[in-house]
Amino acid sequence: MKKTILPALVIFILVSCKSKKVVTENKTAIETTTTVSGEISMADRIAQGESIFQNKCGNCHDLPKVKDHTPENWKSIMLRMQKAAELSDAEREYVYNYIVMQ
Repeated sequence: MKKTILPALVIFILVSCKSKKVVTENKTAIETTTTVSGEISMADRIAQGESIFQNKCGNCHDLPKVKDHTPENWKSIMLRMQKAAELSDAEREYVYNYIVMQ
């Protein structure tokens, strides 16, 4: 599992140094950049959440369809699965943000 996360983290860091656009479901483009202070933009959090969801959650079981649950249901699912997936509180929030933006 760590072999999968390290390359994903390296790619994330390299990609996050550039400006990029993320298109949400309503087709609104959001221009983002990573700040010098180290703050992570919402688009970067969502991208990191997707990576965590696919690599940590998908490592143990088939990934559920995001739309099969409401955002409120996802909160309880995320709290229940956080320990099993060994997620920090920040990682759990990144995954939740990714899920609700789908």
